[in-house]
Amino acid sequence: MLLIWMGCKDQDRWAPVGTADSVPSPVTDVQVKNIAGGATIAYALPDDEAVLYVLAIYSIHDSSNLEKKSSFYNNSITITGFPDTKTYQVKLYTVSRGEKRSGPVTVNVNPLTPPVTSVFNSIKVDPTFGGIRVSFQNENEANVKINVLTTDSLGDLTTADVYYTKRKNGDFSVRGFDSVERKFGIFVRDRWNNYSDTLFTEQTPWYEEQLDKSKFKEINLPGDTYKPHVGTGMGMLWDDIWNTGNNVFHTDVGTGIPQWFTFDLGTTVRLSRFKFYHRNAGVPTGAYYAGDPEVFEVYGSNNPNPQGDWDSTWTLLGHFISIKPSGQSTPTTEDIQFACVDGEDFEFSLDDPPVRYLRFKILKTWGGVSYMYISELTFWGSKL
Repeated sequence: MLLIWMGCKDQDRWAPVGTADSVPSPVTDVQVKNIAGGATIAYALPDDEAVLYVLAIYSIHDSSNLEKKSSFYNNSITITGFPDTKTYQVKLYTVSRGEKRSGPVTVNVNPLTPPVTSVFNSIKVDPTFGGIRVSFQNENEANVKINVLTTDSLGDLTTADVYYTKRKNGDFSVRGFDSVERKFGIFVRDRWNNYSDTLFTEQTPWYEEQLDKSKFKEINLPGDTYKPHVGTGMGMLWDDIWNTGNNVFHTDVGTGIPQWFTFDLGTTVRLSRFKFYHRNAGVPTGAYYAGDPEVFEVYGSNNPNPQGDWDSTWTLLGHFISIKPSGQSTPTTEDIQFACVDGEDFEFSLDDPPVRYLRFKILKTWGGVSYMYISELTFWGSKL
C-alpha cells in the first residue's frame, strides 16, 4: 500500500500544470517591425495557463498558407519569405496544450526589399580566365541561390552553375568556356521559390588552359622545407586526388613558419590562376585548422639560384589570403564544399611575367602551428 501511495504521489508531482484545456485568449498590444522579406511581430501574451505557443498563418503567393510557431516563452515571432514589398495579412493565434486556437488577431505587414531582389541588384559580372566572375552583396546573410545561365551549342539558355550562399558578400567564377563572346544570364532564387529578374550580359572569357601535371617535378633547394611528415610528400600536390584526409603534402612537424617549397612546372607559362584544395580531415587537422595555410605568397622564376637564395631570380607573383566563407569558428558545410571539394580559387595578375619554377612561401597557418599541409594544386595559364 505504501509503494502504491508513493507512486501516486510521484505521478501527481510530475503532472503538467493547468491540465484543464480551454480555448485560450488572443494576444494583445501587437506591434510590427518590417524587415527584409518579412516582419517581426511583437505582442503581449494573455495571462492564461492554457497557452502553449503562438501561431502565425500567412500566404506569400496567393496559394497555400505558411505557418510559423513561437513558444509561450517568447513575446514576438518573425516571419519571412515574402517576395516583394506589398501589404500582406498575417493572422495570429494563441494555441493551447490541447491544440485549441484562440480567435485570430489580424495584422498587416509591409516587408522591406527581399534578399532575392537586393542581392540581384548588387550583382556585377566581369570576364575572367575561362569564364566570368560574379560578385554580390548579401547584407541580410540570407540563404540564396545565384543561378548562372549560358547558351548551349544550339543557342538555347541552359544552367551553367548554381551557387549556394549566405555570405554577406563575395564572388565566384563560372569557367570552362572558350575565349569567344557568349551570352550569360544571372538570377537569384530563395527557399520559398521567390525569383529575381534575370540579368543578361555578353562577355568574352579570357584564354587559358590547364597545365599538364605529369610534367611537374619537385625541386629541393637549400633552405626549402620539403621533408614530409609520415610519407606525405610533395608529389601528392599534383596527383589529382583531393578532398581526403591523408593524400596531402604535409611538412614535418616543428619545421617552423614561415617555410617554403619549390617545384618545376615543366614548361614556361604565363599563369592565370590556380586552385588550392584544402585537406578534408575534420577537427582538428583539416580545413581551417592546424597546418592549413591561411596567408601565403607565390614566387616565380625561370632560373632559380641553386643555393636557394631569395634574390633577383625570384619574382613575387601574388600575396594570397585564404578565406572561410561562413566566418564561423567551426567550418560549415558550405566552407568544406568551398575549400575541399570545389577548391579555393586564386588569380595571378595579367602583368606577371612568364615563369617555369614556382616557390610557395607559407606565412601563417589557420592553427598557428609550425608545419603545413595542402591537398592539391591545379594551375591554368597560357603556354609560350
